[in-house]
Amino acid sequence: MTEYRIPSERREQLLRDGYTLLPNAVPDSLLARWRDLASALEAAALQAHGRAEQLHGACVIEDPAGPRVMRYDDVLGADPDAALDLLACPAMMAVARELCGRGAVPMYMDLLYKHQHPHPVILWHQGAQHPRGYPYLNVGLYLDDADAGDGCLRYVPGTQNELQDIAGLAKEYGWDIPGSVEQPARAGDILVQDMMVLHGSQPKRSPNPRRTVYVEIRPTDGIAESGAQSAGWAALRARWMAMVVRRAAATEWPDEWHVDLPSDLRSDADEIASILANPEPPIPAVYCVHPVETDDYPVPADLRDA
Repeated sequence: MTEYRIPSERREQLLRDGYTLLPNAVPDSLLARWRDLASALEAAALQAHGRAEQLHGACVIEDPAGPRVMRYDDVLGADPDAALDLLACPAMMAVARELCGRGAVPMYMDLLYKHQHPHPVILWHQGAQHPRGYPYLNVGLYLDDADAGDGCLRYVPGTQNELQDIAGLAKEYGWDIPGSVEQPARAGDILVQDMMVLHGSQPKRSPNPRRTVYVEIRPTDGIAESGAQSAGWAALRARWMAMVVRRAAATEWPDEWHVDLPSDLRSDADEIASILANPEPPIPAVYCVHPVETDDYPVPADLRDA
């Protein structure tokens, strides 16, 4: 028996609305480990920035409040064991198995930081535009709480099936597009979204950064369908998934699916070195061609002078 099953209503919500929340899905010990790692990576990135050095994967920006870490990409290379253990935990295996399906592989794994305003706002956008023949999921694993009214994600349910008039909607409605909803989350929750659902997030009002690990997951047939990355790059993702599966409990991956994964894996260090040495860019998200700004969007009026 598998250790984690996704309720049918959550699977149905993802298909209908383009997102769903899996509460308390990350084991406490793994959550604590990742919180410590996120703090250590943030400190290392800021120290390197202070020396005018650049760490691989680290993005430090100069906010009006000073230098702050915005993201740390390729966390697979920063702490391979932590990355593989997180992907191999029962809830993430269920996401790959039940929501993405046969051939599911991790494509990217990055750590994002959201700081108190002033800090870049996540404008209304849709993730990677792609053919709709296969699932393409963006999975957020929350290391900190994302409270309602404090810059948590906002969604417009049901917008994932085609490109939206983002500029027109933002200009007319700002953050209050009809039907839009906030989706708060707690530390340890997993928020799964269809890449193309319309979403964004307002400024964070409270202090202390909110850290979220984001993993893009897609079947290898879907990668081939989009044609945005090479077959060699996709093959490396299958090797990445094979590393995850060999860490996971044997019951977490269907026996008949093992034939889809390479059986000639080398050490984790060697496999990860190959993955990091052969990067290819993701399919870009879709934003407004000309950014929209109104009295209350993207920065609410009461924060304009903050």
